[in-house]
Amino acid sequence: MYKRKLYLFYSSIILLIGLVIYGCDTHLDTTFQITPTPYKTKNIVVVMIDGARYSETWGHPEKAYIPNQASKLATKGIINQEFYNFGNTQTISGHTATITGVYELMNNNGLQYPSYPSFMQYWLAATQNPPEKAWIITAKEKLSVLANSSNVDWRNSFLPLVDALDRLDVDTYQRIKEVMTHEQPNLLFINLSGPDLAGHQNNWESYLQNILIADSLLNKIVTLVDSLPHYRNQTTLFMTNDHGRHLDGIASGFKDHGDLCHGCTHINFFAYGPDFHSNLIIRNQLREQIDIVPTIGVLLGFKTKQTTGNVMTELFK
Repeated sequence: MYKRKLYLFYSSIILLIGLVIYGCDTHLDTTFQITPTPYKTKNIVVVMIDGARYSETWGHPEKAYIPNQASKLATKGIINQEFYNFGNTQTISGHTATITGVYELMNNNGLQYPSYPSFMQYWLAATQNPPEKAWIITAKEKLSVLANSSNVDWRNSFLPLVDALDRLDVDTYQRIKEVMTHEQPNLLFINLSGPDLAGHQNNWESYLQNILIADSLLNKIVTLVDSLPHYRNQTTLFMTNDHGRHLDGIASGFKDHGDLCHGCTHINFFAYGPDFHSNLIIRNQLREQIDIVPTIGVLLGFKTKQTTGNVMTELFK
């Protein structure tokens, strides 16, 4: 009898400890709701121009390689001259920070899912919309890992559709146009890879030419946003880079990237939408990649619980 009472006593203690541990469980809560907002934005487009150095984009004295951004687009939206990647300045890490709002050291061969959910997963969970309402379209096949998360509560859940192929940026744009015209997703995450590929080939002229091509394609994407009824006057677009490149005289120069030198961390930023200021250049407000996700969350009215970034309040009217 004594042993039975002792057994019940210790069993109760173990059960109590288990309840306390369970109550302190830190797993992600995937129960989200959309909160009504005063904003006009219903759709988000994020464009990543891969590996274009700031010194050849907005930092160039004549803006020679981004004529569309320097003329048409700058007057429509906002340029931030102090935008950075303060995490790992490799391709997948830079994209991961921008789509999850968390800096993470990623395998750059596309063999690892991000540890945190993307803003697309947050939104799909909150809205219960079908996967085709969110798309990732990239010119690098390895970036398909951005669609998923290794977190136990998010893996294989609330996944966007993915079209990730190693191809020319002009071909990627054709796919973007098809999807925006016919599928009409609310969320679109895009990669244009040309500048990075040419840089790694140590081909300076091709690198500059591919920045010009990306600038032209960005303008075409904005034109789609302005012309298609599903997107017109209710879409916010962000454009940035995953990383820059070494400045001349640092390591191997523009051919490579990957450390925290100024050439690798300082990147371009453009934002355009119905809830943002227009014709504005921000010169003294430091922002970074991880600030894009919480800003998207505020615009669309859903929580981004795991992001470590901040809302870019200066963009809003």
